[in-house]
Amino acid sequence: MWLLLVVVAVGLALVSWTVCSVRQLLYPERRAIPPPAHPPLVEPHPLTARDGSPFTVWRLDASSPRARLLLCHGFYANRNQVLDIAEALRARRYEVLLIELRGHGERPGPCTLGVRETEDALQVLAWARGRAGTRLPVGVLGLSMGGAVACQVAARDPDVRAVVVDSIYSRLLPVVRRSIRRQYHLPAVPWAWLTWWGVQAALRRRLAPRDPAALAPRLGQPLLAIQGGEDRRVVPLLGREFFQRWAGPKERWFEPHVVHVGMFARHPREYGERVAEFFDRMLR
Repeated sequence: MWLLLVVVAVGLALVSWTVCSVRQLLYPERRAIPPPAHPPLVEPHPLTARDGSPFTVWRLDASSPRARLLLCHGFYANRNQVLDIAEALRARRYEVLLIELRGHGERPGPCTLGVRETEDALQVLAWARGRAGTRLPVGVLGLSMGGAVACQVAARDPDVRAVVVDSIYSRLLPVVRRSIRRQYHLPAVPWAWLTWWGVQAALRRRLAPRDPAALAPRLGQPLLAIQGGEDRRVVPLLGREFFQRWAGPKERWFEPHVVHVGMFARHPREYGERVAEFFDRMLR
């Protein structure tokens, strides 16, 4: 009898952990990132995703744009995270498009860890092509999880000719393992594995084939990878495999004392210049 009660209690604990940890990933905390003190002029355009959910794309226009750029923010953030970057690129005659990932900012959840977010991004690029009536060269820039979305977009849209990623992970599972270990002081087995398989069951998708390191060997576009040495969320080791496996020409901007997605805050002028110079060369 006691043994049965123990088994039931353990089973309930494992199920409860899985449900709670999966919900925490799919409905992340919405951390307030206010707009810049002097926000740029944006044109909001309502769109409807393929699954029927509404969302808004922000467009920063440029006179005689040399190319079109799609920017994706990171996990826990919103599009204000990349608004200053977008303005720096618009000032250099790039048309810039911004969206919010699901479950972030003003968009309802769940976050799908890149599954439906990639579909949304592809739809935005298709909308922009149809609206302009001409095919501009396209580049993508993503921070953290937004970088993973950028890689998936690059793998599926032949118009994407250059990729910039900032603080990207190679594979999502090690990031989940590290987060659980740091936050709860729990080992990967069984806790991280329960979360991992629970998330995939909830999304009805395998996530490993969408990992940046899994996509990298078939991505031939030029790459600029930005990474900080004091990144505690995606330590440099967790981003190294992605960079090594990238099939196309690649460049790396690494600084040892920069935190997660902290390069722009540390070097705002240089960030805009470096990224714009990279796109200038690759999107002529």
